[in-house]
Amino acid sequence: MYNYSSIDWNFITSKLATFSTSEIGRSLLLQTAPLKNAEQATDSMREIQEGIDLNKGGFRPSMQSLDLFETWFLRLTKGGVLKPLELRDVRHLCHEMIALRSLCGTVESHWAKKIYGQLMDAESALSAIDHLLSPDGEVRTDASETLYGLYQEKLQKSQQIQKELDQIVQKHQMENLLQDKYVTNREGRWVLPIKSGMQHSFSGIIHATSQTKQTVFMEPSEIIPINNRIREIEALIEKEIDTLLRQLSEYLVTFSDEWLKAKGTLIEADLNFSKAQLCVELNAEPCQFTESHLELLDLRHPVLVSKKEKVVANTVSLSSTDGILLLSGPNAGGKTVLLKSIGLAAHMARCGLLICARGTSKLPFLKNIFITVGDAQNVDLHLSTFAAHLKSLNEACTAKGSDSLLLIDEICGSTDPEEGSALARSFIEQFAKNQTFAIITSCLLYTSPSPRD
Repeated sequence: MYNYSSIDWNFITSKLATFSTSEIGRSLLLQTAPLKNAEQATDSMREIQEGIDLNKGGFRPSMQSLDLFETWFLRLTKGGVLKPLELRDVRHLCHEMIALRSLCGTVESHWAKKIYGQLMDAESALSAIDHLLSPDGEVRTDASETLYGLYQEKLQKSQQIQKELDQIVQKHQMENLLQDKYVTNREGRWVLPIKSGMQHSFSGIIHATSQTKQTVFMEPSEIIPINNRIREIEALIEKEIDTLLRQLSEYLVTFSDEWLKAKGTLIEADLNFSKAQLCVELNAEPCQFTESHLELLDLRHPVLVSKKEKVVANTVSLSSTDGILLLSGPNAGGKTVLLKSIGLAAHMARCGLLICARGTSKLPFLKNIFITVGDAQNVDLHLSTFAAHLKSLNEACTAKGSDSLLLIDEICGSTDPEEGSALARSFIEQFAKNQTFAIITSCLLYTSPSPRD
């Protein structure tokens, strides 16, 4: 497995990940890999272009609900009763599906139609959730006639207790007994805060004392029946809410297959919109796949384009019979940047991404990209810089045909120049014999030219 980060591939995947709206999308984009064939890559490029067209209106659908999907979906499919917090997550998913479906329904592109057809109509599920939950995610007091009646009775009983307590205080002239001029609630029962030592002045039940022990909280005997009824009502409210939550969960589980399909569709959309955003930032275009010709027109390096730097574009044209490009010149002359630009374009294309080159550019669908860039020294394997370099070059010699690309930076440059030149010539001749595409940089060819170069 070659280290594609040596040609700045990690920049591409990291950039892609920043455009994702879900953690699962970010993870998958960081693992972007080559597709199976040119047909898949061409389809991917077409879908990215259609994603760009969908985003032209400035609306980028979000897929944040994906990150919470597994938690509630697993409980739902195992027969669990979803809690209000989980129902908020389901509602979030419904809103995102409706927004994406609405957007895709406005165009006639192939990808938009596919996404539209794969997404369920979430309006009925959303309506059921909204009937039970308020906008802030709490169970609505009017979610059912029974629940509404219970809440109304509880309100009436609470108001009745307030009046009863006021009357008790006035009747028994208890102002001097109260620690504070308010009523409070302890363990769901309304009580009066009585000064410690005064609790024997009237009939009632002590429920608690303050931390300072200066106050006792007493429930007067007159309001015990009303408090009992309020507790009964609260128990009935909880029972009714549990019933409503179970009924809603049983309804939502009937959409299990649609939820699962929606998850996959939202992931696909998140990935494609992220790729579309990257291609817009890089001003990238699709390329065409050919059997044996590589022609990159106005090629730029994505990192430089992303940083808004002034980029000098290059045009590279190679064929299966003339497929080796030797780049020679002094250090800091741009050889490695061009090599990486070609390598990135080739790898992005086979991953189905648009490339930083003119849209009429052509590339073979590469099955193998051999990369020898940077220091491959390995102490554990007892490989010096030069030994590791030779090992990579020997591996590159196994590549044959126009579906392989060799990227070799400073070929045989870490040894004696005269010996390095001879070795480099030998490897290059073998690469030519194998009829592979190769981009090779070397200062040896620049500093030690021969009449045959």
